[in-house]
Amino acid sequence: MIEFKADCGHTVRAKDEDAGGVVRCSYCGREATVPDQHGDGLDFLFTDIEPQEAEPAKRRRRRRARPKRIRPPGSFNPFSVVLRLCYAALLITIVIVVGRKWVLPLFKEDGLASQIVKKRQEEAPKPDPPPAPTSTRTAQPGLIDRGQLAGLYVSSTPPGALAFCIETSKAPASGRIHQIRGVTRFRADADHPQLSDGEYVVEVVFPWNDRSLTAYDGYTTFRRSIQNGSFDQRVRLLEEYFVPDEASDVFVDQTEEQLYLVRQYRNADVRDKRSEGVRALFLPKLAADGTGISVSALLAGQYIPAVEAYAFDEDYVKGELEYYEVPGADQRFIIESLRRIGTVPYVTRDGNTRLFKIGIHDGWFSAKVIRELTP
Repeated sequence: MIEFKADCGHTVRAKDEDAGGVVRCSYCGREATVPDQHGDGLDFLFTDIEPQEAEPAKRRRRRRARPKRIRPPGSFNPFSVVLRLCYAALLITIVIVVGRKWVLPLFKEDGLASQIVKKRQEEAPKPDPPPAPTSTRTAQPGLIDRGQLAGLYVSSTPPGALAFCIETSKAPASGRIHQIRGVTRFRADADHPQLSDGEYVVEVVFPWNDRSLTAYDGYTTFRRSIQNGSFDQRVRLLEEYFVPDEASDVFVDQTEEQLYLVRQYRNADVRDKRSEGVRALFLPKLAADGTGISVSALLAGQYIPAVEAYAFDEDYVKGELEYYEVPGADQRFIIESLRRIGTVPYVTRDGNTRLFKIGIHDGWFSAKVIRELTP
């Protein structure tokens, strides 16, 4: 059976064998050509198209969310610990690799960081040089305080003695000079008179009750012995109690109010407005028999200043002391005394008293016999 639409729009039914032929429409009575079933395939345009039912949508399966497992507090999770350790190891490895490859090369001798630091150091303002050291090992030989070398240098041990000076041509042959007209008065270790070239008599004086002297061992007995002694007795007592130095004369001068211990030095030269200096020693011998000189006792008793005032070549001085057969134990004390006061008397094995001395200008060592052995 073939069904198709006539020109009037009414559906016409024809037999299969009528295909391609002509039939009459039962509605309008007009002839209508029956379409061939194997025609050009356009008959679908004239047939009712039945809508196809949409296939039912597949039901989506919904996954049920799994409930999270809540661990009780304090429970141990090994997997979490291992994971954290892995993260830490990875981080450390990255730091090491980066440090070796990029960071450490910056700080090599020719690295970028070293170049930057070096450049900044060169551009930075340089600090002031440190003050010159005052150690006797590096100081200029001689008197360390070079400012004292101009003029007439006079020191005393203990320091602070009263001093007088006058030209030799104006001084008496003996006796004190402190009352002579034109005499220069000053303090040892503190003042340095500026004198014209020539020879001078220098007098260094301590009152017999000076606090620097009364602290000596046996000084009270010494004072009582000279109080009522004669002139010659006082000179002898002075020589027995105090160590010798380069003094030409030593005596006790008595006034109505006071006794003075005097050490006088003649022929003190001044050349080119400076001198070799006068160093007066008011130090006790501290020897039991009154003839020897205990240098170690002078240091132990703190009778000489503790500050080093002289610089010199210690190895050279040791060699000189060995030449004069000074025992090693005494060498140490002599060198320490020379550092502090620049001069020290010593009785050598030949029986002579020698004055070991350091030059105030050049630090040179000398040994002068100041008291020869009498037969």
